[in-house]
Amino acid sequence: MANQNKVVMKFLTRFNSIFDRTIDMMFYVASGSGLVIFFSTCTELFMRYFFNRPQIWSVEVTEYAMLYITFLGASWLLREEGHVRIDLLVTFLKPKSQALLNSITSILGVMVCSALVFYGAWSTWLHYRKELYTFTAMELLKWPFLIVIPFGSLLLLIQFARSAYAYWEKFKSYEAAK
Repeated sequence: MANQNKVVMKFLTRFNSIFDRTIDMMFYVASGSGLVIFFSTCTELFMRYFFNRPQIWSVEVTEYAMLYITFLGASWLLREEGHVRIDLLVTFLKPKSQALLNSITSILGVMVCSALVFYGAWSTWLHYRKELYTFTAMELLKWPFLIVIPFGSLLLLIQFARSAYAYWEKFKSYEAAK
């Protein structure tokens, strides 16, 4: 039994290491998307005001880059606890109660992300099968842009599960300290 626990712990340690590197990499992709927005906007402004030649692609590129920033950066932001929190009431709770509440909200996050993964994957698959295009000037296939929704939601789901577990362990440590 102890040997089996060692194998599980080794697997979880390896998984956490790989997952952390993955969300770090997705953060860099999201950051790169921010640079794409910056440069496409600068190009658009330059071409519009100096040459009277607006670039038709600039707005679309910005829209899709914002989608990628949102879904690829969310799991990294959650891991770093950088999301906006309304903690006016939570700060008055004892640390044990805060850990329990954070564990519950993380479990709710897992449930919401599960729905996003399922319906996002389903919608992406339908767009792929039907070969649907955007009704914009560039007329691009939709599924390559939609696929980031289930992928990013899956990363966020896993991070919420890790957070729920960490908060639960913190909650239990307050119980054991009694």
